[in-house]
Amino acid sequence: MQKILKFAAFKINLLEQYLLPLALLAVRIHLGLVFWRSGLTKLPWGSAIDLFKTEYIPNWEKNHVKDIFGLHIPFPVPSAEFGAYSATAIELACSVLLMLGLGGRFSAFMLGMMALSVELFVYPGESDHIHWMLLSAILVATGPGAVSIDYFIRRKLLKTRLYDRTVDIH
Repeated sequence: MQKILKFAAFKINLLEQYLLPLALLAVRIHLGLVFWRSGLTKLPWGSAIDLFKTEYIPNWEKNHVKDIFGLHIPFPVPSAEFGAYSATAIELACSVLLMLGLGGRFSAFMLGMMALSVELFVYPGESDHIHWMLLSAILVATGPGAVSIDYFIRRKLLKTRLYDRTVDIH
């Protein structure tokens, strides 16, 4: 039984040390590219404002009242200018940071909140938004992984041990 447990621990450590960092890198790149491409569609700024005025804000106005616990709660509708500038800046900046793994949890959280806003107010019922929110939640919970600038900063510069989940079975 002891040999089986040691072999299982070896396999788990192998997966966590090599497969997990690559899987988290793939998730970061996938999610980052989705939002990077979305941010690029909003450039130049004038086209972003027009897009918000004609497409996003009218949808937001239709969906801004939410029924929560039987209460009709109206959420504020942003101006087209605020929405255009903030959404574009968040999508472009956070997607690059996420792909680099710099401020990974923060970037994943911001992009997850962007996906939540789009799901709730702009295009409700789209399965892509749920997908993006789940991927963001994984990155917020686990961090960007060992193939990231965050990992390098913590491990090399701050001298702390991350992702050290070795199992010692005596």
